[in-house]
Amino acid sequence: MIGKRKPQGDMYDVGYVWDISLKPSSFHGQLARAGRQLFRDEDFATCYHATRGRPSVPPSQLALLTILQHHAGVSDEEAIERTCWDARWAAVLGRQLGEPFCAKSTLQLFRGHLILHDQVLTIFRRSIQEAREAGLLKGTPLRIALDTKPILGRGAVEDTYNLLSTGIRQVCKALAKLKNQKPDEWAGKQDLRRYFDGSIKGSAELDWSDPEAKNQFLSEIVADARRLLRLTGDLLGNLPETAREPVREAAQLLEQLLLQDVVESSGPGGQRKAEIKEGTASSRVPSATDPEQRHGRKSKSKRFTGHKATAAVDQESQVIVHADVLAGDAPDATGTLAQVEQVEANTGVPVADTVGDCAYGSGETREEFSDAGRTLIAKVPKESSNGDCFPKSKFAINLLANTVTCPAGQTTGEYTQKSDGSKVFRFGKKCEDCPFRGQCTRSKSGRQVQVHAQEALLQQAREFQKTPEGKAALRGRVAIEHRLARLGQLGIGQARYVGRKKVRFQVLLAATVANLRRTWNWAGANAA
Repeated sequence: MIGKRKPQGDMYDVGYVWDISLKPSSFHGQLARAGRQLFRDEDFATCYHATRGRPSVPPSQLALLTILQHHAGVSDEEAIERTCWDARWAAVLGRQLGEPFCAKSTLQLFRGHLILHDQVLTIFRRSIQEAREAGLLKGTPLRIALDTKPILGRGAVEDTYNLLSTGIRQVCKALAKLKNQKPDEWAGKQDLRRYFDGSIKGSAELDWSDPEAKNQFLSEIVADARRLLRLTGDLLGNLPETAREPVREAAQLLEQLLLQDVVESSGPGGQRKAEIKEGTASSRVPSATDPEQRHGRKSKSKRFTGHKATAAVDQESQVIVHADVLAGDAPDATGTLAQVEQVEANTGVPVADTVGDCAYGSGETREEFSDAGRTLIAKVPKESSNGDCFPKSKFAINLLANTVTCPAGQTTGEYTQKSDGSKVFRFGKKCEDCPFRGQCTRSKSGRQVQVHAQEALLQQAREFQKTPEGKAALRGRVAIEHRLARLGQLGIGQARYVGRKKVRFQVLLAATVANLRRTWNWAGANAA
């Protein structure tokens, strides 16, 4: 049952009778002044039963404690200790010093409710509402900027040998739990004890420069994994549904690790052989302890393993109006239109236009915005190099006449249309006696030019970005760079939790702190 905060404080609550000198411009000073009005207990009613159970710790205060914890970047245990002896935290929570505010498990359970019921969005939206009430965020249509930031994952990134070993351990742990046995003891009975003795690769005594020895070692691990999966399959049918899911998840992960990294074949006498696949599989799982992590890149030279934070910022106020987490290998423009719609849901204000870098400037994204009647401003991605031959930009494309004219003045209307709507124009015999042929193509069949399905939108964007108005509009995306840098200062560059939902919780809390500080600092500067 939901507990309610007392409408009136006690005499010994910090700051209630005797004021304390918190610096007005400090985070704790600002949060202490706004704390009682920032959240209501009713905001979190969906996390509690209406009548059953004892009254909980007031969720409005737990929300403040959660913000304090993420601003300080401390553990659950440290956060509870600070409620006991840190007068700044006591002032924010409106309580007296000397005893913990709640048990550590209460804070953890509240965080679980925020993630499970997506109530962290309530906290984040309250920071946007605070900006509107202060007058920082206007009610006029918004001009927003979008971008992403890499988040290093919490899970251990391992090579194939240790990755499979970790997957085997997790299946063993799930099965041992059903038998109420210690995982290493259960594994020992299945002749899998060596997977619980540290790094399987580090403990192996073999010549790592010998490919045959490495493949033999890998084949042994794969054989153990396959044997364990067969055993799991036999046991699953006899398990109740509630006990089946953790075992099934662990087994599916191990199966996925085998499929993505290993090539299996039959050797002499029917013996199974295994080799590591060449290249990297699409959406490869690099960590068994956090299977939602992915290999990603922010640029050609900047690679990472983890997730991507995506954010939208109002250019005028620099208030973060949307934040989420994507897979580490997801394109930056994934779900861009949905993000814009979420901005409107978060703010209650329509979006006039959206600005992004060239990652958002593909023809497909522009078409999606155009069909929805929305404005997207983003640089057209740089044209791919054509070696020392004429680039596509040297050709005149007439979309109305469905023709392409080359630098030598030859025009063709012959084309083949692909399933995605793009067209490949062919010059064929027109190239045979062309004086520019050596500068245009090396193909015996003549030059070809591909025209995008959204070529008209791309042409409009190229022309617009050359104008003073277009250049000024593109400069508006500097707002998102500033806010992402601020989120980086608040720790989102490194995941605190395992799993994308929990990392999203971390990002939204960091965005909440950034918004509150931005609003209160702006209000203080304008009141002076």
